[in-house]
This record gives sequence, structure tokens and C-alpha cells, in this order.
Amino acid sequence: MRIVHTCLRYPPASGGVETYAQAIVERTRNIDAKRDVRVITSRLRTHGPVSELNPALLLDEPLYVHRLQHATTPFISYPRLEALPYYIGHHQPTILESYSFWYQPADITASHARRYHIPFIFHPMYYENEIRQKTIWQLYKKTIGHRTFAAADVVVVISPQEKELIRLANMPVKRFELIPPGVDVHNSRAPKLNPFLKRGIRGNIILSVSRLAPGKKLEDAITAMAGVIKAHGDAQLVFIGEDFGSRHRLEALAASLGLSQHVHFTGSVSQDELMAAYEHADVLLHTSEYEAFGIAVAESLAAGTPVVVRRVGAIPFVAPEGLTSLQFNTVDEIPELINTLLGDTNLRQRLGNQGQQYVQTNFTWEKSIKKLVKLYDELSQ
Repeated sequence: MRIVHTCLRYPPASGGVETYAQAIVERTRNIDAKRDVRVITSRLRTHGPVSELNPALLLDEPLYVHRLQHATTPFISYPRLEALPYYIGHHQPTILESYSFWYQPADITASHARRYHIPFIFHPMYYENEIRQKTIWQLYKKTIGHRTFAAADVVVVISPQEKELIRLANMPVKRFELIPPGVDVHNSRAPKLNPFLKRGIRGNIILSVSRLAPGKKLEDAITAMAGVIKAHGDAQLVFIGEDFGSRHRLEALAASLGLSQHVHFTGSVSQDELMAAYEHADVLLHTSEYEAFGIAVAESLAAGTPVVVRRVGAIPFVAPEGLTSLQFNTVDEIPELINTLLGDTNLRQRLGNQGQQYVQTNFTWEKSIKKLVKLYDELSQ
């Protein structure tokens, strides 16, 4: 059985979709079980603006990852993998699997699957936001996007909310399967050294883990800090994540509010340091306006750290309000919620403990991979 995955970007490119795809590939690839899993992707680090990965990061890349040249599309953000149909055919797939609604790899893969009658699994990572109400998006959704959904033998969603959004969009789906990302709870629980202290950051730590990109609404986190500091003068906001063009703007906002001494940017960090940051933070603040899942939220809960999170997308599924999280709709609500958690150790511990239990019960790779492998066996018959 040969499963060929196609995706626009792939680690070491950062992002939730990218790490989800990598986890599936690495956990399902098993030559002894006759599962030959391959990846066709690009060298893109970011696609808006377009930038490439440092070639040095790819020197030890597995042979089963095949990176193609990319090309841009005039006037719209729709990067293309060049000669993708040829390379899909070259790998002679038994099953095709692709990621992300709107992106060319999924659309071309769907077309190839339909033409050559190859089973196709689609992970749309579907969400709606203001940008996706624009005319070009609506046109794409009714034409190319519609055909991509129609070609899929199985549409894999990562939350019930994603499934409902797809249903409301009237997409043609033959079959849904709910397969959320897993979280390594045991790794999250292992004691780790405090990564904030080594950076000279002390006080109540409010952590934000996200790409520094406009849609993540990170400016809301900075704006809210003014109200947090009034009650907790030692509070520190720490951003962990790669800059997708927003860092300068966020630093300027912090300076304009007189908060530069309370706002810190680490850039990308290793997985070990990220896990340590979750463990030693007092609160995770997640301000994104859209979430197909929200892996940072689940990872924080796995580490026993409660979250304050915007009530959008899949968040009610990933972090049920009151059980594992406190939730908000507007930026004005954030300071009170954070101050409540910082001022109540028992509440923090209760939400943290319940969050660990919830993640361990609902989001394990063992369960998700078992479901995927069963799907592969069924489709390859």
C-alpha cells in the first residue's frame, strides 16, 4: 500500500496543519506493515509573504519527503506546486491524502484522484472568517473547492464544529470521519526547567503560542495587558511563534501603550522548550479569531495549564468552558478573566487538572492513528 500525501508546506515549516500532517505521516509509515507513506510538498516557509526554508534545515530530511518548486498566482494567495500531477503519478499511489481547503495541492490531488479512480482522503481544515467572505473566496468555494470536496471518498474533520461549517457551506461530502490531532500527554507531564527564567522573564507568565500573523489577533493580547498589570504588576506576556510579518507592528503597539517591559517575543523555539513553556506558564491566552482546532490550546491543557481563549470555531470542543477554560468574545473581557485565574490558585489547579484529564481522554494519537489505519485498509480493498 502506498499512501501519498500532498500539502503546500511541511515541517520544518511551522503551523498546526503542517505538524498535524507530519504526525500522521510519521505515525502511519510502517514498511513492515507494508505501508509506504510519502509526501509531496514545497520548500515554502511562509506563503504570505512568500519565503523559503533555509536549505540547511533540509539536509537530513527523510527520502520519502519530495519537495517541488513553487510558483505564485497573480493577484491572489494561491501558491502552486509545479508539475504536481506528474509527480503524483510518478509515485504510483494506492491512496491519495491531502490537506487544506483553498490550496492548490489539494485541488490538483482531487483532480488526479477523480481522473484515475484513486481513493482520496481530504483534510480540509475548514473555517470561515471575514476574508473568506470576499468574492474570490465565494467563487472558489462554488467551483474548484466544490469539486475538491466532491472528489473525496472521505473528508476528515478535526472537530464537530468543522463538520457543521462544511455542512452549512453545502459542500458535497460522501462521508465524514472525525479524527482530531493527538497530544502527547506523557511528554507534557515530564518535569522541565523553567525556560522563562533563563531569558530573564520573571513574574506571572501569560503565554501566547501562535504564528505572528494578522488573523491571530495578537494585538488583543497586548491591549488586554494594560488591565492585567493594574491588578498584577509583575505580569509578563510572552509570545512564542514564528514571525509572519506582524512582529514589528506588535512591538510598536506595546511601546505605544507603555508595555514594552511586559511584552516579550521569543521567536520559534524547540519542541522541548515549548513544552517547558506550557508547564511553567500561569495562563495560556489564545486570541485567534478562527480555529479549525487549536493545537496550542490542547497542548497547554495537557501540561496542566489553564487557558483563556476566544469563543470561536472548534474551541468549545477542544477546551470546554468552565471545565478546562475561561472564554471571551471581546477584548474587553480578557483582563478580568486573566486576573481571576492569577488571583485564584485553586481555580487554576482545578482547570489545569481537568484539562489534562480531558485531553488524555479525547485527544490521543493512538486513537487517531488507529482510526486512520483502519480507513486505509478499507479504502485499499
